[in-house]
Amino acid sequence: MISRAQKATAVVVLAAVYGLAGCSADAPATSADPQAPPGISLPADPLTPLVPAPGEVPAGMVPLLTSTGKRDVAAVAAYSADPAAAVRALSAHGFQSAYVAQYADPNGAQVLSVVVTRFADAAGAEADLTGDMSASAGERLELAQLGEVSQARRQALPEASGGELVTLRFRQGRTTWLLAYGDQPRADPQVAVALGRLLVDRAEAAT
Repeated sequence: MISRAQKATAVVVLAAVYGLAGCSADAPATSADPQAPPGISLPADPLTPLVPAPGEVPAGMVPLLTSTGKRDVAAVAAYSADPAAAVRALSAHGFQSAYVAQYADPNGAQVLSVVVTRFADAAGAEADLTGDMSASAGERLELAQLGEVSQARRQALPEASGGELVTLRFRQGRTTWLLAYGDQPRADPQVAVALGRLLVDRAEAAT
């Protein structure tokens, strides 16, 4: 089974990259979540193919089903330090829909959070991603570009001593992604890049 601490860390990953202060291990998203059995599927949605499936994540990781699924504009904005401002910005940029997928390793320190967001057009997606990238924290990493524009950063893994978090933000057309991969003692950026490339290729193939 996945421990409460591991589930809390996976949820806090999103809070950290969005800048939300004071996220608690007692948040509803960290409620009991059974270890996913073989062959489990993520909740169905048009955006589900644009997040990693259970068979595509690093070995040992399982989905946190209570933290995975479709999100509306208010739910995405709630990860921000200023949800009201985030709602206004997302709406102004043409937010249409979003999907969150979260994973954790019940026997290790790996956590993965992916948010895919669909906007009305590429210009809105670009404007939103530009704002997110300008506000992102951590050491800038020089990695191969993903999609039409991307940014990679590294920072300390929240609530985990000695761990690292690698975040990738990227866009393809009117779709943006935030992919956050954490591990101890170090998070391999290439794990995040490989997952990001998979998602961009899938999005390109669908157009």
